[in-house]
Amino acid sequence: MNWLSLTVSIVLAVFATTFALANTMPVHLSFLGFHTDDAPLFVPIFTAFFFGFAGGVLALSFSRRKHKKEIKYLRKENARLQKEVENLRTIPLQDDL
Repeated sequence: MNWLSLTVSIVLAVFATTFALANTMPVHLSFLGFHTDDAPLFVPIFTAFFFGFAGGVLALSFSRRKHKKEIKYLRKENARLQKEVENLRTIPLQDDL
């Protein structure tokens, strides 16, 4: 891990800890028949953040997989075309005069 990503990780961890410590008031959640006991406010916020992050990673993994397949195909096509060009360069020229 380089120094920039380490610095960003530390800043985000400090921010998350400060946010959690500042938002400890209890809240009661109800959603689609699911009820919770009183929990600190930061718990549902961090839970929503986690599910959003996981959904984003999942969506990007499908996109990345598609692009990797395309890159593989294009590399094969490039190799085939390079071979064809090399074969055309080695063909002796014939004069039809």
